[in-house]
Amino acid sequence: MKKKVFSVLLTVALATGVLAGCGSSAATGNNAATGAAQNEGSQTASATTAGEESGDTIVIRSCFATGMTGAVNRFAIEKGLYKELGIEFENVEASADTNSTVMSLITRGEIDVADGDPSSYIPGIYNGVPAKLVGNMWRYSGCYWLVANNDIQDFSDLEGKKVGTAGASGGMRLSVLKMLEKNGVSTDNVDLIANGVYQTAYASLTSGEVDATIIHNPYAALAEADGTGHILGRAWDYIPDYYTGTIIASNSFIENEPEKLQRFLTAYYQVHEEVKNDYFDEFVAWAAKEMNTSEEVMRKAIESEIDVWLDYPVIPEDRLATTFEYLKEYGWVDENVSYEGTYTNEFAQVAADTLGMTDPEAK
Repeated sequence: MKKKVFSVLLTVALATGVLAGCGSSAATGNNAATGAAQNEGSQTASATTAGEESGDTIVIRSCFATGMTGAVNRFAIEKGLYKELGIEFENVEASADTNSTVMSLITRGEIDVADGDPSSYIPGIYNGVPAKLVGNMWRYSGCYWLVANNDIQDFSDLEGKKVGTAGASGGMRLSVLKMLEKNGVSTDNVDLIANGVYQTAYASLTSGEVDATIIHNPYAALAEADGTGHILGRAWDYIPDYYTGTIIASNSFIENEPEKLQRFLTAYYQVHEEVKNDYFDEFVAWAAKEMNTSEEVMRKAIESEIDVWLDYPVIPEDRLATTFEYLKEYGWVDENVSYEGTYTNEFAQVAADTLGMTDPEAK
């Protein structure tokens, strides 16, 4: 893997000199190219490390997600995978309202990059937040699960019941609405409750405050392991084209430090692939400890979502378009808000080309 890292980052150093000429079209093909890139990388032993090639170690100011959403990235940081590539972080821990915190931090010029929910970031950018989306998170489908107590056997049993939607708007609530709709359950006959996320949502299920809830893993796997509930469905099976995970960078960082942004973005997918391929068992153990659950439950949770662990950089415009159709359909964003001009794929495309990645969802 070290030889692969050396080769990849030599290519990055060369690529950053021609960023201005990069286009924004998505690559096509299949996921097999990632393995090919790893094999090619092992053939180059003469390249230098990121720090040696590009100068001193760079420090990037960040605000990264927690929970399962941010688990791989945080493991990679703690494991030192970024540090091997000459990248360190000054990370700000967000409050409960992560997306608002990120918008405020970027507006005040206090962070360079963050990850999170594009349905929150895009309206902010449209209304003047000085930033752009610059790539996808390691997964960008809605990795949410609808979990119900044991009295509910199928969707029809939800009529007259209380269903947690996480928030009053956004991707998790949308997932509930679409899952009910596609199973013939009218929202007029269901009591929808904004019950929070992660532990808060799980506690509302186990306490009986709600009869079912949309939730992230590992809590879906935990409910089944503990016998407190069972899974009714996966959100991405119902709205597979909804875009939920993005990387955002400040305009100042994009314009004034493009080489650093390119190094970070390419490294992001590099280390995520390393975790998946080389440190998977160690990651499972780390995540289990981090989220206070057993390794058995955590492994089941992670493996049940492996189909959307894509690590593909280039932001899909078709997903953006569909996502904003949904948001406008439910009145969660103003009709005038547009995703156009709120993102750039120039850095993401270089990362994809450098790492030999092709679009796993290309038709």
